[in-house]
Amino acid sequence: MKKILGKIFAVALFTTTLFAGVKAYVNQSAIYSGDSISFTISIDGQNPKFPNITQIGAYSVLGVSSSQSVNIINGDYKSVVSKTYEFSPTKSMTIPSFKVESDGKTYNTTPIEIKVLKPSASKPTDEVSISMVANKNKVYVGEPIKLAVKVKYKLNANIDKISLTEPKMDNFWVKKSDKPVQSMNGDTVIQTYNYLIFPQNSGNFTIDPIIAKIGKVSRTNTGGSLGGNFFNDPFFNAFNSQIRWKKIFSNDLNVSVKPLPDNLEVYGSFHINASVDKSETFANKPVNLTIKIDGTGNIDDIKKFSVNMPNVVEYSDNPTVRSGLNAGHYGGVFSQKVALIADKDFVIPSLKFTYFDKNLKKVVTKETKPISIKVKGGVKVEAAPKIDTLDSKTNNTKAPSVSIKNNVSNNTEVPYLKYIFLLLGFVLGCIVTFLFVGKNRKTKKKQELPIIKQIKKAKNNKELFDVLLSSQKDDPFIQNIVEKLEENIYRKGQHKFSKKELIEHFLEIEL
Repeated sequence: MKKILGKIFAVALFTTTLFAGVKAYVNQSAIYSGDSISFTISIDGQNPKFPNITQIGAYSVLGVSSSQSVNIINGDYKSVVSKTYEFSPTKSMTIPSFKVESDGKTYNTTPIEIKVLKPSASKPTDEVSISMVANKNKVYVGEPIKLAVKVKYKLNANIDKISLTEPKMDNFWVKKSDKPVQSMNGDTVIQTYNYLIFPQNSGNFTIDPIIAKIGKVSRTNTGGSLGGNFFNDPFFNAFNSQIRWKKIFSNDLNVSVKPLPDNLEVYGSFHINASVDKSETFANKPVNLTIKIDGTGNIDDIKKFSVNMPNVVEYSDNPTVRSGLNAGHYGGVFSQKVALIADKDFVIPSLKFTYFDKNLKKVVTKETKPISIKVKGGVKVEAAPKIDTLDSKTNNTKAPSVSIKNNVSNNTEVPYLKYIFLLLGFVLGCIVTFLFVGKNRKTKKKQELPIIKQIKKAKNNKELFDVLLSSQKDDPFIQNIVEKLEENIYRKGQHKFSKKELIEHFLEIEL
């Protein structure tokens, strides 16, 4: 009885102490880097007011949760409201004091010391160990490093589950292989997780240890001998077991990264090629240029090409890259398509690709050959016709003149008659011009323009886009339509267009 009373007294003392005013506490005061801490502030009293905490020290709050409970002490009801703030410090620190309010009074929480411990790497002799191994630690920017993470354990270790954290590397691009490789060395099981890491910046870097959580199933005994035999069935064991986790750490790795000359970003061994689908086309019809680069190295870092030719409309797709491991080397194929449209002959210039060659250990520039494109039916520059004037005639030849004799006055010209002839010529010219223009308009209406035929034949946004792309020069109306078509094709736009309106626009231009 005394023991029971003692326990009740201890609980009451603990409860009274806990809910007297304001308390601040953490779930653990020492952690490893990467772990999180729960910092809780509890307030008992009426109308509690918590501070707005978004950052604790130098670290952002990852999440906030609230809870509320009611306790009865000596017949008195106590309402306790708690808020828990989760954060993940990477260095030892002190949680500062925060101001809170309860029952109209202001309180300050007590500062709390937090220690972030440096993990000790597991040893190969341990029951379970983890290690990181790199094939090299001195590289250039963009040069791939093969990183292997090995987890080793004995067959009799009864490991049920292994959970690894991914490598944390801010200055590296990381590519993980699909599946781990499992092997045996005597009675030791080895699971190897393979990565390729590509340094993006120069400098000296440390790859932090990888954390492995090793899970073992702990099964509970369900009773006596009879019950133990009955519930030894795996089906029932699944309901009477839980996984107990243990953390182990790998070693860290130091990597020295040298910059590439001339601020280059691509490292490896590559070839470049440029080809077109045709070397002859019609005016304002596209020629499709394909740029391909293949080889080994950080092919994903190759930038998009731009041809930039005067008097040529260029429309370029985003590059596609097919990459992967081949015979232990990372590489692939970079491909980019460019549509080129012009109204006269042009030459696709040589395209240059510069990178740092991994075999030659120097900067290499490779380039394609220029490609000539013949454009039919385009703008032609013809020689201006020669116009002879009176002064250019030789031998001072005079222009013939017409004179009309008057019977009344011998050999006298009638000057007003030449003005009559000029007026008659002007009137006849106007009549001929009017008849010619009217006939020409009728002909244009009867003979449909090529652009109108193409608009009528276009079955979808892409075909209409190709038709209008060459007609957008200095035409705001068509430029606007082309931009909306591009949104429909490449950015899931929902713009609608009237072919009738487009056709009337081109008829107005031609007439």
